[in-house]
Amino acid sequence: MKHIVLISLMSLFLQAFEYNLVPKKVAEDTYCFFGKLENISKENGGNMVNTCFVHTKEGFVVIDSGPTYDYASQAYEKMQQIAKLPVKYVITTHDHDDHWLGNSFYKSKGALLIGPKTYEQNVVAGMETRMQRVLGKELYGKTSIVKLDTIVDDNLTLKAGDKVFMISQPVKAAHTKGDLIVFLKGQKVLFVGDLVFSGRITSLRDGSLVGSLEALDMIDAYGAKVIVGGHGYETDATVTEHFRSYLQEMKKEVQYALDEDVGMEDITKKVTMPQYKNMKLYDVLHARNVLDAYKELEMIEDEE
Repeated sequence: MKHIVLISLMSLFLQAFEYNLVPKKVAEDTYCFFGKLENISKENGGNMVNTCFVHTKEGFVVIDSGPTYDYASQAYEKMQQIAKLPVKYVITTHDHDDHWLGNSFYKSKGALLIGPKTYEQNVVAGMETRMQRVLGKELYGKTSIVKLDTIVDDNLTLKAGDKVFMISQPVKAAHTKGDLIVFLKGQKVLFVGDLVFSGRITSLRDGSLVGSLEALDMIDAYGAKVIVGGHGYETDATVTEHFRSYLQEMKKEVQYALDEDVGMEDITKKVTMPQYKNMKLYDVLHARNVLDAYKELEMIEDEE
């Protein structure tokens, strides 16, 4: 009896987290898995990010590999149901770990990994990731950090089968200091990572409010029909308008507070922007965004 219980416990321990991934077709040959509008937790296995894949004649191109090895493995199984083809390339849009910790799975399958310079600068083999701390050893499983094969300094044009992918960094600092966007030229589909959020509040902790607004203008200039952000379910061309309104209103209110000599200790009480309280993660992230915006705009004011 003890042996049966032990075997059952070991089986449970070794069982991978089931993500129940369902690919949604957003354009011809283009699919995305849409994550939950919430923070990382053991209950969601870190599945709070959007990851996408494009079916080409040569194989699949993945944009952001997701939060764990098991997530990527299960995503791969869904791809194989569409076509029995390899994953040729994996493009990482920026260095926040929810977007690239599936890379180790794809590396084991022979895929070439592409990403920003900040990945090379900030991601160190053996370091403890945020995902690892929250999920714990069991859910993190076989997830590991692997090096990129190609670093994008400015821009890169990638041809895979019948598809052309234009990869570029639109501004020096926006959500992070190394955000990449991927334009699928033929389909007019634009993958923008965390340069665009919908349905939930963004985080400015590693980036720039001013740069984020500049990046949105550059994104609009592509004239894309489909825009896929890193978090959220909206994918039409108006998604930048909704996101821009939050950032513009924050900039306006923080700048006004600076002009009125509101101090840093009071800025989060002054700029509450109640019209966004129904957005997911408002209580977690908004006050921090206001504080980061205050520091940035104050510095720009001092330089002038």
